[in-house]
Amino acid sequence: MAIHFNSIKKYNQYFNIAPPKKEFIDVVRYDDYQNLRLESSGITSDFYMLAFKRNMTDLRWYGNTDFDTKSGFLYFISPDHLHKWNVKQQWSGYHILINPILIKEKNINFSFFNYEINEALFLTVEEQTRVENLFEQIHDEYQKDDYSMNLLMAYSNLFLTYVQKCYQRQFKTREPLYNKLIIEFKEQLNTYYLNNPTHLPSVSYFANKLNLSTNYFSDLIKHHIGKTALEVIHEKIILEAKRELRNSFKTISEIGYDLGFEYPTYFARLFKKHTGLTPSQFRQNKI
Repeated sequence: MAIHFNSIKKYNQYFNIAPPKKEFIDVVRYDDYQNLRLESSGITSDFYMLAFKRNMTDLRWYGNTDFDTKSGFLYFISPDHLHKWNVKQQWSGYHILINPILIKEKNINFSFFNYEINEALFLTVEEQTRVENLFEQIHDEYQKDDYSMNLLMAYSNLFLTYVQKCYQRQFKTREPLYNKLIIEFKEQLNTYYLNNPTHLPSVSYFANKLNLSTNYFSDLIKHHIGKTALEVIHEKIILEAKRELRNSFKTISEIGYDLGFEYPTYFARLFKKHTGLTPSQFRQNKI
């Protein structure tokens, strides 16, 4: 069973790290400690964790591929997200723990907060230099007795904005790998209704099929196709609906239920949003 931490102080004790200055945020430079915990069967916490690591002994845990460098990498852990590890030697780098209250107050929101650990960002040499500089600036500010929380959060927001740009680069670098995933997604979507499903196709359903987190899958599809995964799914639903409206004698409600809609009104609403016509109008006009 995972150990849960509701305070940064207890979290740091588990890691063999000094207590934080305050409970809302902590900035850690791993090289300042010589006895980090190298193994854990699983922990969760009430905090966001932004971690940059290098010199790890097994990068496969974090999703390293043949298209990535073997240098430093970043990953993010959201509150209540399970995190476990088992490495042979101590790593270098930094991490920041941030209370969700600060994230909400500063209106900071990035989709990669909910990526899985094996969807880490592997940095180029240039990106790693920039990330290390940003982390060092954050760490230097945090070391001051009169550090500014507003400045720390501003640095963090700048850092996260840069990370978003780097993830876009990683999507492009891994294009040969992700092209296969996109083809598989389209094949699964095209055959979805052959199995007589009782539910609408969802983004999370296909993400699970491809062993990706919902957010990572959504961002991947958006980057390579130019449409969100939900938009692609809706296009398929509308295509199936048009086929049924043209070629069957089923009622509008029956078609809606067959497509996975719990209520016919939801089906009619989505259909009109995408076509400008109600299902009945479409059938009458035989478009």
